[in-house]
Amino acid sequence: MVLYGSFNIFAGEPKININMQGENCPNYVNCQLISKEEVLPDKNRQRRYIREYCLGEGEAWGKCKRYLTKKELNFCPDFVLPDSPWSPGEILDIFEEREMNNLNE
Repeated sequence: MVLYGSFNIFAGEPKININMQGENCPNYVNCQLISKEEVLPDKNRQRRYIREYCLGEGEAWGKCKRYLTKKELNFCPDFVLPDSPWSPGEILDIFEEREMNNLNE
């Protein structure tokens, strides 16, 4: 038997079911894509990502670049989306370059 709960991403938004048996992404609760609206302001796209990656059947999160990056680097920058084209190493390079640019401003 699979138990489901409801989670409201943002106030006033439709609820999304969360599988309470642990089949969701291990990073689901702390993922910035879920908890920070500014990471992805397009709510339709956000809901699609959540449905396809975070709550996907058969551990679909294993294909998510946010999950893979967090697993390899122990953090995931906000600019990374589940279907980003970069490897975790490339993501680290982009992140470091952006950080250096921010320091030089």
